[in-house]
Amino acid sequence: MTDTNRSRLLRLAKRLGERIPEGENIKYAVPKIWNTFGYNGKEVKFSSNGTIRVNPYRFYFECINKAILSSYDENMDYSISLSSIMGVENKKEGYLGGDWIAQSSIYGLQIRTSTSWDHDESGELELINGYGMRDTGTFMKTIALIPMLKKIGINVIYMLPVSKSSMKFRKGEMGSPYAVKNFFELDPSLKDPMLGEDFSIDDEFGAFVEACHIMGMRVIIDIIPRTSARDSDLILDHPDWFYWIKIEEAEHYAPPRVGEISSISKPTNENLSIIYDSLEVKKHLERFCQSPDKLNPEKWNDIRRRCKEDKSLDFFNLIQEEMGITTATAFSDCINDPQPPWSDVTFLKLYMDYPVESQRYVEEGQAPYILFDIIKANKFQGRVINEELWNLIADIIPNYQRRFGIDGARIDMGHALPGDLEKMILNRPREIDRDFCFIAEVLENDGAEKAKESGYNMIIGNLWWSEPRISEGEFHNTLKQMVDLKVPIFACAETPDSPRAASRKGGIRLSRLAAVLNNFLPNGVPFISSGFEIYEIQPMNIGLDATSESRFVLSPDDPLYGKLAFFDRYALHWIGENKDEMLNILEKVTAVRKRFLNAITDKNRYIPVAFKDKWGIGTAFDIKGEENEGGSIILVIANTDFDNNHTITVDLLPFNERGIKVGERIEILYSHRNLNAAEAFSLNRDGDLIAEFEPGEIMILKM
Repeated sequence: MTDTNRSRLLRLAKRLGERIPEGENIKYAVPKIWNTFGYNGKEVKFSSNGTIRVNPYRFYFECINKAILSSYDENMDYSISLSSIMGVENKKEGYLGGDWIAQSSIYGLQIRTSTSWDHDESGELELINGYGMRDTGTFMKTIALIPMLKKIGINVIYMLPVSKSSMKFRKGEMGSPYAVKNFFELDPSLKDPMLGEDFSIDDEFGAFVEACHIMGMRVIIDIIPRTSARDSDLILDHPDWFYWIKIEEAEHYAPPRVGEISSISKPTNENLSIIYDSLEVKKHLERFCQSPDKLNPEKWNDIRRRCKEDKSLDFFNLIQEEMGITTATAFSDCINDPQPPWSDVTFLKLYMDYPVESQRYVEEGQAPYILFDIIKANKFQGRVINEELWNLIADIIPNYQRRFGIDGARIDMGHALPGDLEKMILNRPREIDRDFCFIAEVLENDGAEKAKESGYNMIIGNLWWSEPRISEGEFHNTLKQMVDLKVPIFACAETPDSPRAASRKGGIRLSRLAAVLNNFLPNGVPFISSGFEIYEIQPMNIGLDATSESRFVLSPDDPLYGKLAFFDRYALHWIGENKDEMLNILEKVTAVRKRFLNAITDKNRYIPVAFKDKWGIGTAFDIKGEENEGGSIILVIANTDFDNNHTITVDLLPFNERGIKVGERIEILYSHRNLNAAEAFSLNRDGDLIAEFEPGEIMILKM
């Protein structure tokens, strides 16, 4: 691929190079920690606060040239998926396309957040700052993180939604990326103005994907096929794909409470009659009306014509103002769930009639409505499929494959989709790339088998919940389950929806322990949520295992106090003391993981570890037969008490019973202390391995 015009990344680098003179007098600040590629431009000024001031064009240009294009092969086409570049032949029996995820290490990020920074040091994060540049994150700026991520063993980048989102009904300053206005357009706020208006956002994202592929990293996107923004672009051509209520009913609209059902429950065939007999449900159904094209065809056609002729008009405002209706907000499929409606999104109408089981309870002439059974379309389905919508949804991922060569996708709320639609979504991408990967939004480990049967390669699982409770024993229960799961789960102590590990009990000690242990779990895929690597304590969202108070963990004098990256302009705390400590830990630990990757990712080589004390936790893997490796096992041991030292005692009998002789020769592969193995570890009279561990300490041994 020698032609520069064929490579978006080469064109992006060329554009930056051409603009270097424009940045000569700009004092553009970036966190020093971003500079993992040795940038030393003549203009660099180091600040005592942990930032460096650079020529922005030269900084990003040299990142691409020095750290990425040094691995570029002009005979390769990096705009297609990495599996298509590498080939997927000779996979072991039973391999499902996309199962490469089991040997991966994932970094999850939100583009607009992870490279957000106050570059002009104005004291504000601005969409356009004093230099005419963007403080919030962009695809181009995110390329600068790739060398750092490569250094810590990352080979998959998973992005929160990058599709065009809506600012109407937005929560916070920026609105949620999950309020998708257009499935097929990229969000314009992610485009970097440094490249000029004639360098398209598609080319910028394509350049980012190419950069990842050059560095051996795959790219996974997040798609949301069940909901959309309430002012979705689809409305203009397909108003009947949405649910509508009268404007005057909006202030009273909420999930109806069913008093006859005492607890939070899912809709079932058995409780449908109770639901529909509820007085509050009857009032709820009365709030709905027909779509604008049916309510007043003449008025609707006039609005549509005007908006087609004048693109500056807001069709949704016109619908609300001239027709007195609006889209109904989405809410949970759980009956009596206390959470409020999701005010920025609505459900897509997957069927043009009511669920078969519910039709007997619906009065003639009832307008299309949202209710618990309608939402749970995997169980309650109509007879009249909205075929055009289904085909559109099923083409979202293939569209991104054809345009950008992405490698995988996480399906949001896939569990709420009709089975046939879910199959379409999973099958079509694999017609383009048979090694395409799918991650299911399944938070309970017992959903792994169904996810496997449906065609997913992994699930989120529940480690994000149990690992922060490691000192309470919850993690131990999860660890026992993991080896038998049909698909792997995220090995993590936090997700973008949960509290941060560094804000939990154990704080930084928990984070360090998790960073090491998560690289050595059976059926676990290490997952880092952007910010974990710098001990970020402010959550991105408070959707899981959190309360409304969970957003107030920063100091009140921090300018980001109370802000959530899901909804607000937010920059991670890249500067401060010990910001490179976790990066150094991860660099060492992921090197060990890579060295023994085949053993660690083979469930048959996992060995449960028994401890003779309350506080010990660990894993072991049989490494006999590994090329150029002496020893029989690698053993990971940790003290789960984050406040006290403990003598940890490992029962070696289970190893001996498997014919594995251990304990005579010990090599410490990782410890944060400079320890001599012979002095740190000993065998007692029972043949147990014993050592003194500091609070939250973790070590990796080869024996």
